[in-house]
Amino acid sequence: MISSSLLEQNHWRSEEVPTCDVENSVCSPELELIDNTQRRYKPVNLKCGVTVQLGENVLRDSPNIIDIMNHDLTNCLSVLPASVGWLVKRTHIWVNRTYAYGNIHAPTVVSHSTAHHFPGWLLWVQDKAEKEASIEIYNSVEYLNLRLHYNGCGLILHELCHLIHQTTLPGGLSNMLVIEMHKIAKESNKYSSVLRRDWALNEVDTDVAYCTLNHKEFFAEISVSYLSDFYHDVDGTGTVDMAKCSPPFVSPVVLGRMQQKHHIHNNGKSLVEWRDLTKFGRGLPHCNKFFPFTKGQLRRYDPRVYKCFSKLWQFIESWEDMDRRCKCKIGCI
Repeated sequence: MISSSLLEQNHWRSEEVPTCDVENSVCSPELELIDNTQRRYKPVNLKCGVTVQLGENVLRDSPNIIDIMNHDLTNCLSVLPASVGWLVKRTHIWVNRTYAYGNIHAPTVVSHSTAHHFPGWLLWVQDKAEKEASIEIYNSVEYLNLRLHYNGCGLILHELCHLIHQTTLPGGLSNMLVIEMHKIAKESNKYSSVLRRDWALNEVDTDVAYCTLNHKEFFAEISVSYLSDFYHDVDGTGTVDMAKCSPPFVSPVVLGRMQQKHHIHNNGKSLVEWRDLTKFGRGLPHCNKFFPFTKGQLRRYDPRVYKCFSKLWQFIESWEDMDRRCKCKIGCI
């Protein structure tokens, strides 16, 4: 069973279109619905080569969003194989300050980030079909806060891995190896109670791993850990003691808890040193929010899943992008 905390998390959601038999569903023709096709965006070409589409009031309330998005996507390109470089660069990132859909008088407000695999969800929420095969951030302020639990680019990397899963693997999102390995991992109970960094220093700091939710989240989540070939000092530090096995924290929320318990150090450095080093999550490479946080920890904790993902990413490294709309005369990536 998936814990209620997992289902309540607001940074990821499935894009399966609900049926129309729910009372007051947006499918009901008599309802006055929010028309998200009228949302206006301004395209901004980042230095890293990715285009972000900024919605109204994003820069007003998140003035550093362009700098942070360029930082995160540059780091994503540095850890991903070159074979998917052009796929990443042609993926638009739609950024909203706020987002709601459904009944104008009783809207559903969302604040997570998501990958749009197909147009069905977009049409259902009265949005632009052109957002298909892109990533959307529904709340820019929330994104800037949540990314810090991954020490930077891990959150947007998760969404990119969804599109990589769909585009590069045989069978796309129905790849049988991913489906089978998700089933094996879930039945192993290794992921039924793991540490999560945003709960650090709370009375309870473990939860059902998000990778158990379905095979798509399994691929994206484990990939974030697999691609975090950093923080090797925590590789063999166990699985249950957050203070020992977590990479350093940069979230002000967690740092505030640490300050209240000032005897706790952030993996050998003082709070002031880490705050200086990690302003806006820069200066440190990414990790995952759920354990295993890094590639080294994944290798030790679940060798079978690690071996599977080594094969998957070796295949992705050899993938040939047939949709490289290259305008260069002598190569580009």
